[in-house]
Amino acid sequence: MMYSAIASKYAMALYNVSKVNNKTEEYKDRFKVLAQIYDYMSVFLNNQAIKPEKRAQVVCQLMSELGFPADQPFSRFVYLLISNKRLKYIKQILAFFDYTVLEDKGLIPVDLTTAKELSTEEEKLLSEFVKKHTGREPVFNVTVDENLIAGVVMEFAGKRFDASIKGRLENLARNVLRREG
Repeated sequence: MMYSAIASKYAMALYNVSKVNNKTEEYKDRFKVLAQIYDYMSVFLNNQAIKPEKRAQVVCQLMSELGFPADQPFSRFVYLLISNKRLKYIKQILAFFDYTVLEDKGLIPVDLTTAKELSTEEEKLLSEFVKKHTGREPVFNVTVDENLIAGVVMEFAGKRFDASIKGRLENLARNVLRREG
């Protein structure tokens, strides 16, 4: 996944504050709740007719009622996202925050799309492949897509490895079209 410069700046700012306050996991949980609130309340949260302070106050109050109270630094972060009109980047900011947390632990996130559920042995082989190429332990985000027919598609460290039948068929079709075109 590619991250925007805006998303990385906000994610790193929150991450640095979370490290200083020793609340990284806590902020990660709160951030996920914030993203879900945004999904349901985006019209309200993007309404420029309502003052940013009021919108931030509503979000923080709702988070508190949901059992995820926002402390002062996190409340300030929510206010900055709203007042700087950055809520539209919330999914990217959250993804970059998660990536940074994993990277700090020496892990690497891997988006893995498979045609079917993987066996323990298959997952172990893929894990060894990632370790060989990155030197880090992978954390898989698995998605099952039966349209792949068979095989897997892995994305990590800015690279994409397509070992699916669908990918091979598409590659074959491109090669045939190049030769005939």
